[in-house]
Amino acid sequence: MSPKQTQPLIQLGSLRLAVACLGSGPCHAWWRCDFLSETGLAVAAYNFPRNPLLASFQATSLAAKHYHDESIGRRGSRHLFRLPTQIEVGLHQHISQRPEALDRSLLTKGGAMSFLALLAECEIDPPEGPVQVGGLDDCASKEGLSEMAKHYHAAFRAGRMVLPYFAAAK
Repeated sequence: MSPKQTQPLIQLGSLRLAVACLGSGPCHAWWRCDFLSETGLAVAAYNFPRNPLLASFQATSLAAKHYHDESIGRRGSRHLFRLPTQIEVGLHQHISQRPEALDRSLLTKGGAMSFLALLAECEIDPPEGPVQVGGLDDCASKEGLSEMAKHYHAAFRAGRMVLPYFAAAK
């Protein structure tokens, strides 16, 4: 893959890691999962010594996917943790081949919030709950990533649950 093709995957992986970290356990506890905490990473290091961060990231992403699916629904919609198959495969291959792409600075609340603010480019005040932010074609676009980042950043800043998603019809 060329650098131009991998850039969206890097941002997507970083966005997913930041939201997975902020939405789990000690931060906001939207989903019950502590794999990205210090203790969770230590357990993963024992069980998955080759790449404990990747194992913890995948487990937390799965918990987040189930939470989003239950809150939004699975029919005709996509969200940060359930993207079209081609994007999911590309993301998985990229992260599996380059585990260093998972930026450890995103495992802290400050680092994750800073990343979301940078990607969001502006602050918004979205309604609570599921929010449609675009069509299915926008999932991995620069604009789509920015919209997701805006909504998640606002949610974590305000201490409320906001779940951006993409649907077949805008």
